[in-house]
Amino acid sequence: MKTISESTINKPDKGQKESVNQPLPSLSSTSSFLSNYKFWLVSCILILVISFFLQRQSVDKNNQIDTKKERLFTHDELGTYTKDQLYLAILGHVFDVSSAPRFYSSTGSYKFYTGRDASRSFHTGKSSEEDLVDDLTGLNDEAISSIYDWLTFYQKQYPQIGKLIGRYFDVNGIPTKHFHNVLTSVNLMKKKEEEKTSFEQKWPPCNSEWSHDTGRRVWCTEKSGGIERTWIGFPRRYFDSLVKAERCVCIQNSDQQDGRFKQYTDCPSTSYECRLPD
Repeated sequence: MKTISESTINKPDKGQKESVNQPLPSLSSTSSFLSNYKFWLVSCILILVISFFLQRQSVDKNNQIDTKKERLFTHDELGTYTKDQLYLAILGHVFDVSSAPRFYSSTGSYKFYTGRDASRSFHTGKSSEEDLVDDLTGLNDEAISSIYDWLTFYQKQYPQIGKLIGRYFDVNGIPTKHFHNVLTSVNLMKKKEEEKTSFEQKWPPCNSEWSHDTGRRVWCTEKSGGIERTWIGFPRRYFDSLVKAERCVCIQNSDQQDGRFKQYTDCPSTSYECRLPD
């Protein structure tokens, strides 16, 4: 009988993998791995939940702000804000003027503006019931544009909290034809102002003074009319169709034949100043 040695029994076959002799992972290390995995999984879920709620709160807050800004008032509702809270409207835009009670409270100098839209009065400066209205019928583009300037002032000075349902905004807060008419007047005046500025850059206004002893005098300088330039110019009469009045402008030699500019009586054509009869 062939004897099998101890070394032969313990020696693995060549084709057998050595991994069979590797120790299996312990139960404690596997448990630790699972514990860590659960911790990170729970952490990630918690972070996602917190992020969702923070984002939701931010959206809700923004929606609340937008709703507050777009609050729509009726005339009766606006009329109740004349005591602790002070609201007024101009061209249908409602403002909270509670921060200035010395002007808008019951003892303030502008108390008649509170609780209503008194747009017309911002031009006329009167506090009669006929003027404390939002109706601008009969006012020209310049007057309407001046009221819009007041709207711009209030937008910079006080919180705008909503709109007034009626003449300038409908029940959905959409601008009406009356408000679009206001914007048309404003744009026309802006265009006229741009044309005036362009005109004065080319033909600046004259300097002017009047005294009891010498009467009226007009003259041109390199800075007359607040327009700095390299030439002085000669005083001429010009009829301004925008204001429907005659005024003095400074022209150059090349403009001498322009029929819009008239020479002053008894004033030489090349003189820098003219004295005018009373």
